Amino acid sequence: MPALLIDVTDLVEFLQRRESVSGVQRVIAEVAPLLPTSAGATVHAVVLDRGRGAFVALEPAEQQVLVVRGARAGSDATRDELAAAAGSVLDRARAATPIGISPGDVLLFLGALWINDALMLAARDAHARGAILVDLLYDLTPVLQTGHTAAVNRLFERYLTLVCQTASRVPAISQSSRRDFERYAAEHGCLPIPGEATGLPCGLTPATFGAGTAHESPWPRPFALFVGTVESRKNHLLALRGWQALIERHGAESVPDLVCVGRLGWHATEFLTEYVRTHGLDGRLSVLSASVSDQELADLYAHAEFTVYPSNYEGWGLPVSESLAFGKVPVVADNSSLREAGGDLAVYFPTDDIGAFVTAVESVLDVEHRAMLEQRIAASQAPPITWQHVAAVIASEIAAAQAAGVRQPVIPAVELGREYMLAVGGPAPDSGYADQVLDHLQAEGLTPMLRQPRGERDFEIVDAAVIGSFGSPQAWGNELHPGRRAQFRIERPVPGPLVLLIATRSMPGVAIIDAAGPGGPVREEVYLGSVIRLPLGDGRAGEPAQVSLSVIDAHDSLEGFVGLRSFVVLKADDLTAEVHAYRSAATALRQELDFIQGSRSWKVTVPLRRLKGRGAN
Repeated sequence: MPALLIDVTDLVEFLQRRESVSGVQRVIAEVAPLLPTSAGATVHAVVLDRGRGAFVALEPAEQQVLVVRGARAGSDATRDELAAAAGSVLDRARAATPIGISPGDVLLFLGALWINDALMLAARDAHARGAILVDLLYDLTPVLQTGHTAAVNRLFERYLTLVCQTASRVPAISQSSRRDFERYAAEHGCLPIPGEATGLPCGLTPATFGAGTAHESPWPRPFALFVGTVESRKNHLLALRGWQALIERHGAESVPDLVCVGRLGWHATEFLTEYVRTHGLDGRLSVLSASVSDQELADLYAHAEFTVYPSNYEGWGLPVSESLAFGKVPVVADNSSLREAGGDLAVYFPTDDIGAFVTAVESVLDVEHRAMLEQRIAASQAPPITWQHVAAVIASEIAAAQAAGVRQPVIPAVELGREYMLAVGGPAPDSGYADQVLDHLQAEGLTPMLRQPRGERDFEIVDAAVIGSFGSPQAWGNELHPGRRAQFRIERPVPGPLVLLIATRSMPGVAIIDAAGPGGPVREEVYLGSVIRLPLGDGRAGEPAQVSLSVIDAHDSLEGFVGLRSFVVLKADDLTAEVHAYRSAATALRQELDFIQGSRSWKVTVPLRRLKGRGAN
């Protein structure tokens, strides 16, 4: 029977950092243990060894601590205990035998696949081996909001490209996220991948923690609660300015404190600057950015007067559902999925409208009106979403993916003579200094072989064209270690004999490579920093061509692997372009050697010291 492989890398790496789990990691922890009985298949929780690009199965004891017991609501495991267990798993994974991936196996991603470029490469490789991919989609924040860095936005676009090209099913946590994904796919010429919406249960409930009158209030004065990562998307700045207006209008003693709970995130500078400048509205607004335990958070919910959630965009909005679970009225921005989370029990206001936010809060400051709203929450007959429901939806999605089968690989069309970079380039400096911009354009902004301006969206071609078990992605490209194989798959741009040129990283050393493709087998020594030339044979335009490249021996290379930087497809008789490519590679290697020889840095001169040491032997 095909196996179900549940990736828990996101959860394990999160626990290793001793952080309080967010909604994404809680979903992994709550749903994964329920899937063995729901999915009816051999199940393995797997974690990625980033250095090898390989999945390793968790042992039963590891899974019990980190998944079943670890991050679930009400867990008695301490953060130090979980961090130690997670660290041990990641250490063991570096040398453990990778789990075999067979055609028909299902690889399920319940976590934040998009934040881990190594995991995305491994997912591509698993798909190439015949695995059926199922990915749980949370939201499209990085492409619909401006609250992340350019690097994160680019990672997310690579993730969406990966999902559109390889996933057999894409369930989402809300109908809103599904609509956003379908709209994105249509705008980018992709077929919409089917999937259902799961909804999300509350991570915290009074029943789970016994929170309420049994515990004293954790805050010395009446307070409202705002739970969410402190980042621009969550709109803490609007909450601060709204609270400032409330205090000016009603007086500090008539307005409850605002307690914000959440770790610091993206682009929070403007809010934090105002927070510090106003001394937290003279003590009436507080930020608890250090990790707050689940029990402490439950007590805050239980004793809050009400909650606020002015976020600009959400995939679901767990703090809204949690507020209702504790019988507290949430004041919520009216956008994205938030009405799915709050139903008709929340008080809504137009997004980013401070005046409307103040009016909405004033309505719940009225004790009698708030009591009426709380009674409506208590009387609600809507059945709560459970983790068993979410697991059942995911199990159904797995079955649908198995029925649909593995997606056929995308063979990208490449431009003749266009050099594609394997690494995603960093953005140009925005300092305004012309010399820095020029340095960027002449160095990182140009490709290594043909010295062309690098394409900002090369990943749309490269991620589908270059598949393999690579080491962790580097700023210059991908590591190909001995015993591993990379496949270059492209659609022939023109008829006739073609060649594939691959730029290797400029670093002293020699490796033996083996290649096979339509142009015949190739086995040769490669001086690192030079160009690998692989024939693609003859064929018609539009036909697929594939070359497999493996490293047989790299013990004479200083880093023990071959670094792949870029590739270009040329006509076999285009000697001018080939000479230019080899000349540029030689120049780059000479500059690298000059830099190492002229440096006094102990770290930089490691390669030369290794080389001299080998020569002495």
